[in-house]
Amino acid sequence: MDKKKSWRKEQMTPRSKLTLCLVGNFCVLAIVGCVVYSCATAGTYWRFGPHPDLVIISVTIDTWQKYGLLLGLIAIVESSRIVVEEFGMPILGFSIYNPDKKLVTEFTKNELQFFANAMFLISAIRAVLLVMVQISQLDIAIWGVIVSQGASVVTIRHLLNEKTFEKDDAHKIWIN
Repeated sequence: MDKKKSWRKEQMTPRSKLTLCLVGNFCVLAIVGCVVYSCATAGTYWRFGPHPDLVIISVTIDTWQKYGLLLGLIAIVESSRIVVEEFGMPILGFSIYNPDKKLVTEFTKNELQFFANAMFLISAIRAVLLVMVQISQLDIAIWGVIVSQGASVVTIRHLLNEKTFEKDDAHKIWIN
């Protein structure tokens, strides 16, 4: 039994944990997608593009111009959300919630209180508006995901470029 335990311990490197989480996450998504697809009925959610009865936050999206404007606004909101979450929120998180950081030198207590509460309030209002928009039609929700992931690729690459890596071999990303 000790051999089994030590074998598991040796096999669960950070890379193998991330790989397992990624595969598990994808499997859950595939299962949910199959269930939703098999149970889906005709409705307004499964359409694409503008329609006379597509109303988002009291605005009728019935032309391709309005639809394009909507997608542009979603792109701006999602991109800004990603930039804020990946650059700004870690500063707040590490400054406020890190139990090991007892001395804060970058901000006063009131500044940190203001920044945190203002960021959280704006993020919450934005989230409500995005939910209202994205539950209206699947193509709009998928567009928001694509834009946010595109912005995330850019911001993560920027953050990674600020670091140095002991193992910096791009073509061996999946090899242990």
